Amino acid sequence: MVHLIKLELKKFGIGRNIIFTFAAILFSILFITISLWDSVTDPEQTKDTFESTYLVIGLLMSFIFLVYSSVLTARLVIGEYNQGTIIIMFSYPLNRIKLMIGKLGIIMVYTAISMAIGYICCSGYIVLADQYWDMLEGTFQVSMLHTWIPMAITAVIVCTVLSLWPFIIGMIRKSVPATIVTSLIVIVFRQAIISKNVTYQESLLQIVLIAIVTLVVILAIFKKKVPELY
Repeated sequence: MVHLIKLELKKFGIGRNIIFTFAAILFSILFITISLWDSVTDPEQTKDTFESTYLVIGLLMSFIFLVYSSVLTARLVIGEYNQGTIIIMFSYPLNRIKLMIGKLGIIMVYTAISMAIGYICCSGYIVLADQYWDMLEGTFQVSMLHTWIPMAITAVIVCTVLSLWPFIIGMIRKSVPATIVTSLIVIVFRQAIISKNVTYQESLLQIVLIAIVTLVVILAIFKKKVPELY
């Protein structure tokens, strides 16, 4: 299994994906800066609050990295199937199931780590932006972290699980576009759910249901669809 993961990491391209992560974070910071600056300079608008800005950070992190995880899934799994390269790999004495788990594991870990780093960088930025340029309404309080940290952890866990759905639909449709479109549908679906919650995040019950449904479906895919690649 370790050998398979090392092999997949070479295909994954750690360097270029690290570059993408920090480019995505810089883009998010730029987006936030423009939004805050607009609210500060426009006399008809009130300043954004820490709470509203933090929600924007959550939206950016989930959108960027869920979509990008689907791109990685399309390249590392569905694309290889369409091009026939994964069939060539299956001609070697490899455990097919472990190979697919290794691919998905790398994508999920990357998604989780990137989102966590993004939350830390963007949250730190808005605190500094308010401290030095007074760009937000109110003053940052350490007690805000009691809300921010659980929200970030919840979002990272949920989005990491949801990053499996592009693989699920991609394996069913054998289509790269379907794989990427699925991530957009998942994002819309998640936003519809959390917008109805007072805390603007998934409840524990919703997290458990999402995890169970995803686990059941992914096991079915491994049982029915992966063997078709033999």
